[in-house]
Amino acid sequence: MSSPSKPKPKRRRPHDRSEIRVSFLPEGNRAAKWAYVCMLAGLVPGVGVLTGFAAIILGFFGRRIAKKDEHERGLGHACMSMILGAVEVVCQGIGWWLLLD
Repeated sequence: MSSPSKPKPKRRRPHDRSEIRVSFLPEGNRAAKWAYVCMLAGLVPGVGVLTGFAAIILGFFGRRIAKKDEHERGLGHACMSMILGAVEVVCQGIGWWLLLD
């Protein structure tokens, strides 16, 4: 009686990232990560005017860094931070204007 043959291990594809830990923040792009954090902090009423500007500026730098990266790490976080940071600045600016008027 012969022993059952072992299955051959699958070959990895180039740039296989299956063993990298998963996080909702981008790894390797600190500007995009901090832009995303500033954008999330801007959801607090009254704080969004300040952190929204920071999210826009850091998102711009994070997008530039992501475009230079081979895997474009943090590109989505940087773009969303710029867009939602601008929305936060406008909405909370209108809110402050209505409160102070």
